[in-house]
Amino acid sequence: MVDRFPSNLTRLGQRVPLGVSQILPVALLFLLLTACAFPGTVCPTVKIGLVAPFEGRYRYVGYDVIYAVQLALFEANRDGGVAGYSVELVAYDDGANPDMAVEQARKLAVDPAVVGAIGHFREETTAAAVATYADTGIPLIAPAVLNVGLGQDGEAIYRLGSAAEPLASALLERASQLAPRGEIVLISQGGPLEESLRRAARKQSGTGLSVISADTSDWETEVLTRTPSVLVSDLEPVRAGEVLSTLRERGWSGSVLGGPALAPSDFVAVAGQAATGTVFVTPWPFPSDVSDGEAFIAAYRSVSDDVEPGPLALPAYEATWTLLEALEQASADGELTRKRVNTALSRVGRQGALDNLSSDESRDWADLGLYWYRIGPDGVPALQE
Repeated sequence: MVDRFPSNLTRLGQRVPLGVSQILPVALLFLLLTACAFPGTVCPTVKIGLVAPFEGRYRYVGYDVIYAVQLALFEANRDGGVAGYSVELVAYDDGANPDMAVEQARKLAVDPAVVGAIGHFREETTAAAVATYADTGIPLIAPAVLNVGLGQDGEAIYRLGSAAEPLASALLERASQLAPRGEIVLISQGGPLEESLRRAARKQSGTGLSVISADTSDWETEVLTRTPSVLVSDLEPVRAGEVLSTLRERGWSGSVLGGPALAPSDFVAVAGQAATGTVFVTPWPFPSDVSDGEAFIAAYRSVSDDVEPGPLALPAYEATWTLLEALEQASADGELTRKRVNTALSRVGRQGALDNLSSDESRDWADLGLYWYRIGPDGVPALQE
């Protein structure tokens, strides 16, 4: 067992071979940790890939996760690497664009040293790229993806976190408690929770759920005309902030619920004081709310120039360590290959910051529990007991 969360990490960089138009402004140096036992020796190298949006409106995702991945690799390489290998990161920016996601997955595939990947942290980009990983044999761990349908056709994809169904059921139950006789409105752009919420509402007799698209020109009038007691948001952070601030300015004072998309600070940054009192549910707790969380935060800040970890930092860190432990297991069967790593991932178990992680037959680590947060007047989400 390696020493997690060192308090005196050296500032480090990472070689990130991006295209000219997708150069990251951080992490451009190669991590010079050979982790070999004797000076002058050179360890064999194995690579893992990371694909996430580092530019554009979802750039917060990339910069939340890359430092977490770097931290895990630093720990592994500092303590001897994995089965005699030093582990190198190859990171690409997909810009939250499905076509770019496919292109970047193909770039990973052409390097035979890449034996596993983590990404893409969004439903549409992961769905677009998953066939490429399947065709090239690269196992993919997909934190933050709610769609259990990904991976049902034999793709080597492993989700990390709860599926859309339990999230939707929990949201609808809370909404029904807040509006026992009032109307519940779901405002959406066709996100992953919408269909699950529709199904959950059909199963619960007496639950009135109206769905309004935020893409229509008259969405504001539709919401205010219904005067809902509860508004459930399945919007991305920025759009959710715009919608809520508009409704509050128009005098609507109902309750707001949402899923993991309301966890990023971009939501509060756009909504401002209108976000106060918003409640969201997520399978990924903030680092301060887990055991040894303060140590993780300190270690993360050591590699991020004091940037605080966001809601996707822990899932990215745990995904990286899960992949590293799969590499360790796979090495027992011989040379590290994509096929061996995939086989190891299907049976790996991990006790980490998110408690017990173990894959089931559907290749999910889904039993992580759910965490409820309420956003306070200071804009900070507080865990609800």
